[in-house]
Amino acid sequence: MNNARDRVVQLVGRGWDQVKGSLYRNAIFIMLTSVISSGLGFFFWLVIGNAYDKNDVGSAIVLFQTLGFIGTLGSLGIGVGLIRYLPETKDQTALVNAGLTISGVVTLVLGLAFLALLPLVLPNLAFVLQFPLYIATILVATVALGLAPTLDSTSIAARRAELQTWRNTIFAFLKIPLALGVVAFLPGRAGVFLSLSLAFGVSVVVLGVWLLPRAVPGYRPRPEFRIERVRPILRFSLGNYVAIVISAAGSLLPTPLIYDVLGPIQGPPNAAYFYIALIVASLLYIIPGSAFTSFYAEASQKNMDRRRGERDATLLSVGLLIPAIAAMWFFSGPMLRLFGDPAYADQAVTPLRILSFASIPVFINGILGTRVRVRKRTLPLIISATIATVITLGLGFVLLQNPDLGIDGLAYAYVLGQVAATPYLYYEAREAFDAVPQEPLLGQPPLE
Repeated sequence: MNNARDRVVQLVGRGWDQVKGSLYRNAIFIMLTSVISSGLGFFFWLVIGNAYDKNDVGSAIVLFQTLGFIGTLGSLGIGVGLIRYLPETKDQTALVNAGLTISGVVTLVLGLAFLALLPLVLPNLAFVLQFPLYIATILVATVALGLAPTLDSTSIAARRAELQTWRNTIFAFLKIPLALGVVAFLPGRAGVFLSLSLAFGVSVVVLGVWLLPRAVPGYRPRPEFRIERVRPILRFSLGNYVAIVISAAGSLLPTPLIYDVLGPIQGPPNAAYFYIALIVASLLYIIPGSAFTSFYAEASQKNMDRRRGERDATLLSVGLLIPAIAAMWFFSGPMLRLFGDPAYADQAVTPLRILSFASIPVFINGILGTRVRVRKRTLPLIISATIATVITLGLGFVLLQNPDLGIDGLAYAYVLGQVAATPYLYYEAREAFDAVPQEPLLGQPPLE
């Protein structure tokens, strides 16, 4: 009896030590970030769904999602490189500022190009060019969306993922009163878009100016145009950047695709239905995403037991994901009915249930993709992201035109895209961490 009790106490103590460890601590904060953001975002869309017409909601979502994709283009994937290399760097302040400067300039240029090409690529959104306030807000929002991944990744690399939590909390809280306030002065599409953009911009400024100096010793935000600061990580970052951009196309462009395929009448409401289903289903995706992002940050540290870290991240994901999938399936209808308009529950419940099953391949791909990143290999990430995105958008384009499927077909295409990438990733990452390349510290001479 005493032996059994001692064993239980030992197991509990070991489990508590793991929870207190930096891997679980960072993972929990990253999950908390997404839960707060998605949870309050869920409430935000409840407010929006009851205060605005669903056609206006759909148009605003398409615009903000498109800018999110442009922001991803402008980020150049530097955030992923910072997670891998910042712990090895002596002058961390210069490296972070150089990454932010390059991302900001590139994103601004892409934002201007988007405005110039808008009548051609998304003619149904060309109305924004008629209002100077829209144009200015689009540029500011695009730059903020491009800087956010670099700032968030810097927090994770510094093992201070709670700063990312604070940024997302500010964004999530602030957009609700802004939406309620703006609706009195700018009803329709402008109100929804401006509330999202202003709240996001404020959250980025707070993280970059006030919170990040608490994580990186001596950090002060300032322009840094010496590209040689980031040149050692640029090749790694650009490879990941291509993979991130391709992957972002699969998650951010389905709503513009709906808008384009279904036209100006059916497109906006169906974009709103699909987006609501996707953000609710994304509550499941954050579990493996957070666990393996934290593991990636830990695996980039010296003397890390990568096998044990992967096992801990896997156990954390499985323990949370299984009950979460069951809860999502059974309570999807009641959750969607909270949006007031019965059409949300009628039209979004099936896509939501379909999308919830994508969390299984997302989990498996998270394990395999992290192995590839730790080895500093990017081509497998690019190929797997291409497989997933081509199937999501290509098959989704075909199935959207089927009147019996519509956005349900797009949800099936999203799941199949994730599943199709798994065999290739498994082939590339089936061996664990037997041969992670050893590289010199940034700014240090090569090892002899």
